[in-house]
Amino acid sequence: MSVRYERHVSSVLEAFRDMLEPEARAALSQQHLDELSMLMESAISTAVLEQLEAVADEVSDLSVLIRRRAENFEPAKKAS
Repeated sequence: MSVRYERHVSSVLEAFRDMLEPEARAALSQQHLDELSMLMESAISTAVLEQLEAVADEVSDLSVLIRRRAENFEPAKKAS
């Protein structure tokens, strides 16, 4: 995971902790926070990969279109 996403997970985790009552915050162990962080990283990775796959599909479709147009290309005739 990129540093950008790791920083985002960290800031979301801190925002979550700030929303908790002090008793709830005290009840969360570092292991729980690490597990939550891992879940968030996994969710972000899944979302990014899904979007990357969608973009790859679009590029593939575009390459097929470009190939078809290139195969059927007829240069314009010069006017004399």
